[in-house]
Amino acid sequence: MATIKIVFKDKSTGELFKVMFGDSYKSWQTQLSEYVRMYKNEEMVRAFKSYSQWKGWGGLKWCSEDSMQEELNRENVQQNEADNPKPRQYADFKFFEIALPIIRE
Repeated sequence: MATIKIVFKDKSTGELFKVMFGDSYKSWQTQLSEYVRMYKNEEMVRAFKSYSQWKGWGGLKWCSEDSMQEELNRENVQQNEADNPKPRQYADFKFFEIALPIIRE
């Protein structure tokens, strides 16, 4: 298990942003392919991998890097329950750069 961070660029504005992927009910590669097909105005710029486990609860397919800690806060709790009192910390994830994934249409 791992967590993948992809840096995307919006083709119309040039804005860079990061989207997180991981294995849940589908592999991260499958979910990345789905994301790229849905958001054709975005191109992959860089890719990173962490051996820290993807969020293991709720079937999350992807999320922005900005909301990753919030997702970890909600890991292993039901909708009507308070946040996990001792969540994993996104700041502790160690990333290293990898080759850009190849998307097969």
